[in-house]
Amino acid sequence: MCAVDFRAKLLNTLRAIQPVIEQPGVLVVGSEVPNLLESAAASTLVVSEDVDVGIPLSCHGGVKECLHRLDGFHQSPDEPSVLVPEREDLIEVNFLGLDPALTDLTECYVLEDAELPLLVFGALSRMRPGRTVEVEGVRIPLPRTADLLLEKLITERSGVKGDRDLLVVLGLLLVATDTDLAQFEEAYSELATDLQHAMVTNLTVLSLLEPMKDMPDPTQHRARIARLLRQLGAPGAGP
Repeated sequence: MCAVDFRAKLLNTLRAIQPVIEQPGVLVVGSEVPNLLESAAASTLVVSEDVDVGIPLSCHGGVKECLHRLDGFHQSPDEPSVLVPEREDLIEVNFLGLDPALTDLTECYVLEDAELPLLVFGALSRMRPGRTVEVEGVRIPLPRTADLLLEKLITERSGVKGDRDLLVVLGLLLVATDTDLAQFEEAYSELATDLQHAMVTNLTVLSLLEPMKDMPDPTQHRARIARLLRQLGAPGAGP
């Protein structure tokens, strides 16, 4: 897979869904955030070829109106929250619900709607606006890096999907600023003990992963992960 080709697809897709991501509070979340935070959205930290978009429930109606103005996609008949590309220069788009009223980070539910149902995850409820990056005329609102790190590390997933999510964590760590990491440590300190343990376990698993084709190589960054574990005060992380 050529990173340049993927970058073009990613930016074409975000340009095509600009009416959606211009809605108040909408954020591009998930595996593409590390790619977009690289200088000029270099997109070398490819983990998966789709875009996740977080939709606040308060603007659900506005997003539905936008769907009729998008070119190059159709809604999946089986999963209306998925936009299927109709051209080779676009990639799939997945819509997820953001409900700030959720306090249980492990809770999830379905927002039932005939036109645009959404899966709503408690772990996404902590997403707050972060940087808005502009690349080739496309403005892309992103969440705080700390909030996305937290979401990826407390969400229970297994198998290849779980490994991919941990590689998203690695991609985020590679582009995180000192401020991002300080915010992450603060968010970690506010969590319940069981969620802290889950995050430490997932970071430890990340440090043990073997390389996967066309994805960030965890074996080259084990020292970085160990340093973060020490900063979190994780037992057994070393001095």
